[in-house]
Amino acid sequence: MDSRSKPFGSGARLVWRRQRALWWVFLFNLALALIGTRTLVQDASGVLNHSLESSRRLVHGFDVSVFTELGALPEDPFRATNAPFFWTPILFTIFMLFMTGGILTTYYDDLKLDTASFFESCGRHFWRFLRLLIYFGIAMIPIGILASICGKVYNHIDDLSVSPYTAPASGVAAILVLLLLLLSVRFWFDIAQVIAIADYEKRMHKALRLSAKLVWRDFGSLFWLYLRISVVAWLVFAFGLYVWMMWLKPESTRLAFVVSQLLILWWLGTRLWQRASGIEWYKDHQELQAVAEARAPIPPPAPVEEEEEVVVGA
Repeated sequence: MDSRSKPFGSGARLVWRRQRALWWVFLFNLALALIGTRTLVQDASGVLNHSLESSRRLVHGFDVSVFTELGALPEDPFRATNAPFFWTPILFTIFMLFMTGGILTTYYDDLKLDTASFFESCGRHFWRFLRLLIYFGIAMIPIGILASICGKVYNHIDDLSVSPYTAPASGVAAILVLLLLLLSVRFWFDIAQVIAIADYEKRMHKALRLSAKLVWRDFGSLFWLYLRISVVAWLVFAFGLYVWMMWLKPESTRLAFVVSQLLILWWLGTRLWQRASGIEWYKDHQELQAVAEARAPIPPPAPVEEEEEVVVGA
């Protein structure tokens, strides 16, 4: 049986069975969004409530000029809300870093953990995954330098080339290379987290080393697994945006809110789908490794040398 055909579907079923983790993440994200936009709504209403024309051009559509003029006013509502706007993504990152240990443990064991066990697993892996996050930042430095170099090369080619297609072609090639590197880093660190959960590995540098070997050897299967989930995610997300922009009336604010939250829920769910599929992929690797070890020939025992009897004369 081809074990590589299972993770795509089994990962989706795993997220569905253990969907409580998804709802935790979604509700926390919704709470942060409400906190981050509360001050903006209050400040913007103080300006827009005195301008019927501006309110109409923002409620019955989205006028970029009105939005720009709103930011240029002395009582700019966006300037006062910079703090919650920038702090909410940081809080969400910390929250996800904390929750990842419990989520991956739930997926790996495929058991419904009680609240105490779930948060115990979250706390046990938090500092390990924080170290992985530091390693991740270090790994992103060369990619950032390469992206800067590609940008300068693109500008240089654009200035010197006579053909209008040379610079865009080089830019597309550079983007594809950078995306491939970013995907490799994602696979690398995702599997390292799975190894930390599955093998109870406390040394993150060892988990990264084992993960690098796996990703290097089976990059094609991981790439195909993640790519299929990403394509499904983007197709559904694009359809949701089409519905939002083409079918909903500008006055349907409540329905637009529901559609937008469903899109966010779908996006979070597909990311957890990737993580669950990665766990199923690693379980298949463990099974194949166990079968290979069981089929390995047992070396014959070493011959025992017979000791010569020494006869001592009388």
